[in-house]
Amino acid sequence: MATMAKPGGGALSLSPFHSHTHLKDLTLFDFSARPNFTHSHFSHHLNVTVKHSRKPSILPIIRAQTQASPGYVPDSKFYKVEAILRPWRVPQVSSALLKMGIRGVTVSDVRGFGAQGGSTERQGGSEFSEDNFVAKIKMEIVVSKDQVEAVIDKIIREARTGEIGDGKIFLVPVSDVIRVRTGERGEQAERMAGGRADTSVPA
Repeated sequence: MATMAKPGGGALSLSPFHSHTHLKDLTLFDFSARPNFTHSHFSHHLNVTVKHSRKPSILPIIRAQTQASPGYVPDSKFYKVEAILRPWRVPQVSSALLKMGIRGVTVSDVRGFGAQGGSTERQGGSEFSEDNFVAKIKMEIVVSKDQVEAVIDKIIREARTGEIGDGKIFLVPVSDVIRVRTGERGEQAERMAGGRADTSVPA
């Protein structure tokens, strides 16, 4: 004969002959306890996050884990082309861009290193060392979508030396362009009329 505790206190005696008649009086499961999915048959196949609630009436919140596609680039009417270049290559790059009708160029002095490791710079067949960062020029050009590839090709053609340290080009989507003087937006603000570029022959 077995003896088990009743939910309200005291003891309950079970014999092989009447144990089944008293099983309904036992508290076999505590449904107010937190749910456990550790041994569930689907826990080995899904990547889920489970939030537990102190209220037994609220079901666990299961959220799927999603990741953005690594090669995703938002589609946009305008893009900013950022080029990190050797300082002595910038004049010929900007001249080539002007000839093809690109006049909205911003340049700034920057310092950094990539594959060079910030140690060696090459110019005119000579090498000189830098202790930390190498001086570069960052060119920023905002163009319409149909101009992007032509601008990138022109920069590469004019800036390339074939040596480590030629630089990098970054492409950044631009949601809008606003001209401060007139308040124009979009294509009207990006377009530059009335200047030398209007009479230039695209290269």
